[in-house]
Parts: sequence; C-alpha cells; structure tokens
Amino acid sequence: MMKKFILIIFAIFSVLTGEIYAQEGDKTTTSKIPSIGAHIGTLSYMGEIKGSKGSNIFTYWKPAYGFYIEKKFGSVFGLSVNGMFGKVSKSQLDETTFINFESKIMNFDANLLIDFDNGKVIHESSVFSPFISVGFGYLTFDPFGDLSANGVKYNDWSDGTLRDLPETDLGADTAANLMVRNYDYETKLTDSTNNYARNTFTVPIRFGLKFKLSPNITARVTAAYILTFSDYIDNYATGGNDNLFYTSFGLQYNFAKKETKNDKYKNFDFSDVDNMDSDGDGVLDTKDLCQNTPKGVEIDNKGCALDGDEDGVPDYLDKEANTPKGTIVNDDGVTLTPEMIAAMEQERDSVEVEYKIFKADDLTDEELDEIQQQYEAANNTTVQKSSIPSKFVSLDNDNDNYISAKEVTSGIDGFFEGENNLTAKDLNELIDFYFDQ
Repeated sequence: MMKKFILIIFAIFSVLTGEIYAQEGDKTTTSKIPSIGAHIGTLSYMGEIKGSKGSNIFTYWKPAYGFYIEKKFGSVFGLSVNGMFGKVSKSQLDETTFINFESKIMNFDANLLIDFDNGKVIHESSVFSPFISVGFGYLTFDPFGDLSANGVKYNDWSDGTLRDLPETDLGADTAANLMVRNYDYETKLTDSTNNYARNTFTVPIRFGLKFKLSPNITARVTAAYILTFSDYIDNYATGGNDNLFYTSFGLQYNFAKKETKNDKYKNFDFSDVDNMDSDGDGVLDTKDLCQNTPKGVEIDNKGCALDGDEDGVPDYLDKEANTPKGTIVNDDGVTLTPEMIAAMEQERDSVEVEYKIFKADDLTDEELDEIQQQYEAANNTTVQKSSIPSKFVSLDNDNDNYISAKEVTSGIDGFFEGENNLTAKDLNELIDFYFDQ
C-alpha cells in the first residue's frame, strides 16, 4: 500500500512539474515552476493517554521536519504535496496507570490550498497573508515502549512509584527497590488480540500565515491538525482514533519571477504599433512627419502632402498654384499684395491701440468691471467642447464632455490591462482627439 501511495504522490508531482518549461516566442520562461519549501517544528500526540497532571498538548512534543512542493492555479487556489517526518511520545504514571509509548511518524499528503492574498480578500502585494489547506494523506507509525531499565521490568505501584518487584509479591513492601525510568523505548509494542496495521490514511487541515521576505523567499508559520483513521499510534485502542498536531516554521522558494508593473504588457505585440499607419497614406506612423493626412492626397516619402511651389501651403489646400519662390502668401497660398499687407498692418495697429486702451491707467473701476464682464461673457459663449466619439464616451469619467489627460492615461492603462475594447489604432485616435479638443 505504501508503494502505491508513493506512486500516487509521484503522479501528482509530475502534474505539478509537467509544465516547467513553457515557450513564449523564442524565449523560455520558468513562471510555471512550482514553489518548494522546507519546515521544522514540534509534533504532538492527541489520544487516550492523558500524560502527567497539568500537562497540555505541547508538554510531550517531539521535533519534526519536512518539505513541500506547491503549485498555484490562478490567484486563489493551489495544490501542494507535503512530507513530514518525526516522532510522537507520551507517558501516563499515576496511582492506577503506567503506560507510555514513542512512535516514529512518516506522513505524506496532497492538499488543496487557498491563499487569501488574491486581490479579492487581501491585496496581492501584502507582506502578511493567511492561507488554509485540506488534503488526504498516508501515514506510517511504529510504537515502542519504555518498559524496563537495564533488563529489569518496571512495576507500577499504587503510590505512583516504579519498583523492581510487583506490589503484590510477599514482602515486596520492604524488599522492592525504587526504579527511575531511563526513557529508552526498547520494546516494540503489540496488541495480543489484534495484529493491527502500522499505517493509515490521514486528513490534514492546515492554517498558516505567510510573510514575504523577498520576491522569491517566503516565510511560513503553520499549524496542522492531522486526523488519522487508526487508534493504534499509541498501541492502546479504546474506541477513538489518535490524531496529531504539528506546529512549524518554514521557508519557501518561489521560482516564478515577481511580476513588475511593466510585465502586464509582456503579452502585447508591440510590432502592431510599430507597423501602424493611422492615416492610411502608406507611410508608417513611426516615420510619418505629417499625421492625419486626408485620404487621396499625394504625399512625399515623409508622409507630408506635396507642396509643388514650396510656399508652405500643401497643393490640396493651395488656391494659387505655382506661386513664385519668395512670394509672401496667406493661409490659402494666395499671394499677398502690398494693399493686403498694408490692411493687415493697419488691423494689427488697431489691435495694439485697443490693447493700450485696455491697459490705460485712467480707466475707472466701473469701466474695468465692464471690460471684465464682457471678457467673461465672450468666453462663456465662444468656448465649445468637441463632441466625444462614441468609442471614447466611456472614458469621460466625470461626464463633463471633455477627455482630460488623466482620462487619456486611464484609457491607455485599460487597453493594456484588457479592461476596454480599444485597439492600438484607437489609442492613436484618442491622443489626436485630446489635442484637437
């Protein structure tokens, strides 16, 4: 049975480690390797033997140690395989009873693990976090007793002492000598009426606290209550199964690389962005010096609309083609005549006069107030916010019909987190819209 159970544990381990090496493109990652850990602690017996008066569960503790392998599946659940080795022991010596035992313990189990630093109960970055697990295991034990010293059997007397003669022997009250236990468990314990199996199944229930020392090292403090299906761990059967209690401290090594802020972009193909041509003019955005060129407009190799007469106005907007070089033109590419230039200068001068009048020191307070009111009225009537495209409406968190820089950043983060349906092309349009508002 032991061999069969070890094969089952090995099969579980194979599942845990079967995906150690996963290919991502041309790179090998170790993010799927399980964590490993070791622990040391105190193992206590919980059964029929009561121990000395005033004793508790930790009075007869024995050292124990072990290991475990753990694999997480998502942020909440995991699977672990544990091994634990040690001893349990207890003695009861009083007016009516003298029994004792010491038993070697070896336990293997597989468990379902629940972590609370899963982002739903406790934040993933929390230094401290609890965990619980429950599983099914296999335990072997072999009880021995301390029944004699130097070949002389202990005899339990009603006064609670141990002597070299039975209390019922004639003259024992004067001839018997006191004996002191040597705690040498030399005698293998058996049941004369039942050749019981020295192995059993277990149900371990664990509760613990994790403390993250570094991205790869985690300390653990754990308490385990191990239910067994045998009443013979102590060699004394009275109708109730014996159980174990194990408290331990352990260190765990996490092979998986800790996720950094930029790791959330690791599955994003940035080549799509590098190969984008937002305005569809045949020149990639990374090389396009003139973004958002209207469709159908002839361009040069830099993505800018052709300007045949080199007057600074592209041909598709130029209302006066073939303007001689050096000619001053307006926004429509039309040559500015001396009369037009003079009119522009006169308009500029009038603006300067208005500005000077506004700055004059002899204006009264009432006049200044009126100018201020006119300014505010003008702003209230002329400032118009652009209509937000339907695909960006969800980004307007404050519903002010305006996409702010903060909302643009939130939209970009949401794209990389997979929290919205925007595409890489939409991100470019979002940024353009922000500056065009």
